[in-house]
Amino acid sequence: MFIKRYTEAVLYGLLLVNLLLHRLYGLPNLSPIVLLLPLAFLPYERLGIKSWWNLSLLVLPFLYMLHKENFLALSLQAFAEELFFRAYLMQRLSNFTVSLLFTLPHVILYGHLWSFLTFFPSLLYGFVYQRTGSLILVSLLHLGSNVLWFKVIKFSLCTS
Repeated sequence: MFIKRYTEAVLYGLLLVNLLLHRLYGLPNLSPIVLLLPLAFLPYERLGIKSWWNLSLLVLPFLYMLHKENFLALSLQAFAEELFFRAYLMQRLSNFTVSLLFTLPHVILYGHLWSFLTFFPSLLYGFVYQRTGSLILVSLLHLGSNVLWFKVIKFSLCTS
């Protein structure tokens, strides 16, 4: 009964502990595994797989051309984060609360001021997920913003 009732808190705590151990002691980052654990608890319909928004998958080749390095890892991470934070945590929590929870692991993992800005795209992802119910669409939005960050924004910050 305890696990069923507090699954979200237990999994989120596990995510934070994993990221802290990774950051402080260099242990492997197992966050994608932790983020995908809700697949064991979510009904198939909550994944938003059956949606006309799936046409958004057509953007994948263009994102791949922009960021070939680590594209698969970026894709998996974006999907895993959206699965955990949108499809799973937003069942019980508001978009604002989930966006705060989304920001904290980024701050722990990357440890710089820019990490706090992940709050704002998270609000957008939550809004889109509430409107469409498509996990695929928000995962692609997330992937697109990661590609934008790595290719455009981070590059221009490093060169200036």
